[in-house]
Amino acid sequence: MNIKKIAALLLALAVSALCLCSCGNEGDTPLVSGDTPASLPAEDGETPVGENLLALNIDGEEIDGTNLTMMTVNGLEVPYDEFRYMYNFLDGSYFSGGDPSYWETNGSDFPTLLEYTEMYILENNWGNLIARDYGIELTDDDLKDVADNLAAQASYFDSEEEYQEALAETGITEDLLERLISQTVMCSRVYEDLFNGEGKELYPTAEERDEFDESYVRAYHVLISNDHFADEEGYEDATDEELKAAAYEYAQEIAERIKAGESVYDLAQSDGDDPSMIDNVEGYTFSFGEMVEPFEKAAFALKKGEISDIVETDYGYHIIERLEPDYASLALNAYVDDMLADADVEYCEYYDKLTFDSIK
Repeated sequence: MNIKKIAALLLALAVSALCLCSCGNEGDTPLVSGDTPASLPAEDGETPVGENLLALNIDGEEIDGTNLTMMTVNGLEVPYDEFRYMYNFLDGSYFSGGDPSYWETNGSDFPTLLEYTEMYILENNWGNLIARDYGIELTDDDLKDVADNLAAQASYFDSEEEYQEALAETGITEDLLERLISQTVMCSRVYEDLFNGEGKELYPTAEERDEFDESYVRAYHVLISNDHFADEEGYEDATDEELKAAAYEYAQEIAERIKAGESVYDLAQSDGDDPSMIDNVEGYTFSFGEMVEPFEKAAFALKKGEISDIVETDYGYHIIERLEPDYASLALNAYVDDMLADADVEYCEYYDKLTFDSIK
């Protein structure tokens, strides 16, 4: 299940781990901006609110978000703590960087931040959304994985107190952290139960696989860049044209080695100049318009298992091998894209009143 969408969808879990580790080291700055809100006084007869109150500021009034459902997606409730966590992460990483003064002059960016927050939340919850539709639950082994991952977060710290302080500093409760981990585990469970292999309910049909073959290529390639020899002894005074000629000659040698039986993948590791091919056993999966035109045209012209002649682009010289697609992952991506595009999203009463200083 090593595809771009799923890699992106696991972001929340990775971020939570990074946040905690960052805060666990003295002097480091947490990735999530904002401080833990102070306590609010309780109303008469109510239990006092603790220091981890999830506060929401609307029109100057501080609202307790502890039990607030911020959004519902196809009936799935998204609690405020999850919304707040993702909002603060995206704000700190891509917008204000934790500097509140940013929003005083960049208020027009705020709707974009809300859009990003909603998008990330939807994508992190696709496993739960599909699981509801198909009656899928986490197995005992899945629940153990969740517990083990949760315990691993605490193990980074010298004491329980230090761990709890890190949770508070990043605005993450242990309950939220467990839910984020459970989301990623559920994504894997849904993939395994519904998509991963022929015979699974949502594995693509022969007709659908043919359509994927027409629209997508999965490939390895060896790139010998135009400046492959730029730092090599003897080429110190070489012109761009001389370097390019040397690269082409070397690409011809690589092509002959492939014809003699060496693999495109192995040569990409040892001789190629595309760092994204290093240890990338999945290769590239792409559709039209995602690669430079000569590369795309050559790749789509190949049959599965075929290897191209030398293909020239502005980057240098490529030798491309077309691979069998990961049909299960392609089907999953298409299913999730369609589901999220058609999702019924409802918002709480405060959503339209949010401003850049509503969430801390």
